[in-house]
Amino acid sequence: MKNLIFAVSLFVTVNSFAQTESSLQLARKQYQEENYAEVIKLLDKAAVEEPGNAQVPYLMGRAYVDMSNYKKAVSYLEKAIAMDSSKSNWLYECALVYQSVPDYKKSLKMMLLAGEKGYKKTNDYLENLGNTYIKLGENAKGAEVLSEVLKKKPEDAELIFQIAQAYYKGAKYQEAIDMWDRAFTIDSTNAEVLYMIGLAYQKKGEKDKGQQICDRAISMDPSLKSKRQQAGGGGL
Repeated sequence: MKNLIFAVSLFVTVNSFAQTESSLQLARKQYQEENYAEVIKLLDKAAVEEPGNAQVPYLMGRAYVDMSNYKKAVSYLEKAIAMDSSKSNWLYECALVYQSVPDYKKSLKMMLLAGEKGYKKTNDYLENLGNTYIKLGENAKGAEVLSEVLKKKPEDAELIFQIAQAYYKGAKYQEAIDMWDRAFTIDSTNAEVLYMIGLAYQKKGEKDKGQQICDRAISMDPSLKSKRQQAGGGGL
C-alpha cells in the first residue's frame, strides 16, 4: 500500500513538473516539429510571461524566416538584438535575412556589426560581405574583400568571375581582363568568360581586339549572340 501511495505521489509530482513547462519551452518543441502556427501562439504568450527575454522575439523571427516572411522576421530579430546585442550570430543571421527582404544597406550594417562583435570571418562571411558591397555599388570595396577569400581559394572559378564582374562594373577593365584570363586558364571551355574578356577590351578602347575575342566566344557558344543583340552590338 505504501508503494502504491509513493507511486501515485511520484506521478502527481512528475505531472506538476510537466505543467510548469514555460510557453517558450513549448514553443521550442513546436519549432522542432515545424508547427509554426503553434510556435507563434506560444511565443505570444511567452512575450507576456517573459517580456525581458530576448530569446522570445529571436525564436519568433526564426519562425517567420522559415515561413519566408522576411519583413516580419527582421522586425522580430531587430527586437531581439535591441534586447541583447552581444550575440554576433544573431546579428549575422539578421544580416542574411535583410538580403532576402532585400535591404542591402541594413544587411551591410548588421554584417559589419557581427564582425565587430566577434563573429568568425569565415570564407562564407567574407563572400557575403563582398557581394553586399557590390550590390550597393561599392565595387572596389567588394572586389577587395572577395580578393581576400581568393587567397585561400585560388582556383575557385566562380569567385574569380565575381571579382572580375566587380572590376568591370567599376570600370577597371584591365583588372577585369586579368581576372577573367585567370578564370579562362582554369576552364578554357567557358565561352562566357572569353566573351566577357572581349567586352572588357572593347570598353577599354581596344574595339577590334575585343570584337575578335567576342566572335571567338560566339563560335564556341552560339547562344552568346543574344548577349550581343541585347547590347545592341559588341559591347554592353
